[in-house]
Amino acid sequence: MSVVVVGDIIRMTSNEFVAADLLLLSTSDANGLCFVETSELDGETNLKCKQCQPDLTELHDNVELISALDGEVVCEPPNNNLSKFQGTLTWRGKKYSLDNENVLLRGCILRNTEWCYCVVLFAGAETKLMQNAGESFFKRTSMDRLLNTIILGVCLAYRQML
Repeated sequence: MSVVVVGDIIRMTSNEFVAADLLLLSTSDANGLCFVETSELDGETNLKCKQCQPDLTELHDNVELISALDGEVVCEPPNNNLSKFQGTLTWRGKKYSLDNENVLLRGCILRNTEWCYCVVLFAGAETKLMQNAGESFFKRTSMDRLLNTIILGVCLAYRQML
């Protein structure tokens, strides 16, 4: 298994797990659409539609064009906000605005899309999924608190009896 790093261009196929935060470059769909399942991120099993920038659809499945891609992506620093992404792609002297619709987040699964090409934006601990994974807190119910208080009272009462 190879490790992906920021700037790598990868090809994904249907039913593959997205292992990094990716910018969608090209898909098997003529309109640049792809569908992802985000149940690992938000618990929803319905498919969400993502779309590459319209000018990038000309790359299609041409490995020579994709490997020669010389654009530059400037985007927000890594953060834990799963529903927001802001960035700019500069390619062939033009600037293209990027948002959440152009990004596949780590934890998604590619569905109903034969293939897609993407560039890695964030990998490892910098992905939004990992930024969002914080320390989990133990939730106590009111019954837990009441029982803890009663047990503490019984122990103190028993100690005073000795």
